[in-house]
Amino acid sequence: MEFKFLHLEEMDHGVLQLTLSSPKTRNSMHQHMVKDLNKAMEYINRREDVGAMVVTGEGKAFSSGGDLREMFEREMNMDEAYEMVKSYYPFIEALTNMPFPVIAAVNGAAIGAGFNLALACDLIYASTEAIFSQAFVLVGLTPDMGGTYYLPRIVGLHRAKELIYSGRQLSAQEALEMGIVSKVLEPEKLLPETLATAARLALGPRIALKLAKNMLNQSYKRDLQGALEVEALCQAACFQTQDQKEGAAAFLEKRKPEFKGR
Repeated sequence: MEFKFLHLEEMDHGVLQLTLSSPKTRNSMHQHMVKDLNKAMEYINRREDVGAMVVTGEGKAFSSGGDLREMFEREMNMDEAYEMVKSYYPFIEALTNMPFPVIAAVNGAAIGAGFNLALACDLIYASTEAIFSQAFVLVGLTPDMGGTYYLPRIVGLHRAKELIYSGRQLSAQEALEMGIVSKVLEPEKLLPETLATAARLALGPRIALKLAKNMLNQSYKRDLQGALEVEALCQAACFQTQDQKEGAAAFLEKRKPEFKGR
């Protein structure tokens, strides 16, 4: 499928690489980018052969967030502003709920909505040149694209308030220390190592990974009893899969399993 402001590439082992491609705007979330992202998520969600996905940005930025010039050059009333922000919902929800692992490879600035796009992924790998900022307050706005949902779940409520209230920048290393980022890599190693991790996940037991991701995404909505019940149901379902049988055989035979995603 072709997009004007995205590149979608088929990599080895059922991995997709989705690249934001609007380098002149530092991959900002302008209306055309948003349309492409919504269309891309619809297409990817229909794919049954994907085992993992990597999201990154073209050029020096991951994403500079909302296209402020596009937004500020026209005065929007309440309804217009609401509909603009609401247009982000589909691709953010779809990205969070993809039935396979999604890794953000943050190659540069991840600002505002760009930061929250990365947070919607399952893991974040960052270049040493990456910076992160919840910059909304600096232009008199509140967060969008799930920032108030993802960030406190990762760093805790009070630290999330500090980052959102101040809009200050975080280095990749500081983001790593806060638990936002899983790994910091030199720029030339970022994409190869992220793709290698995605390939390892795609070659794993896909049904088990899908169910584990769903349980984790829903974990804040359940009490302990509910979590235990869902865990029992999901593990029982995994026992019925070919991958679990292969995993058991490989364990007993002391060899590496060869999962087939079934």
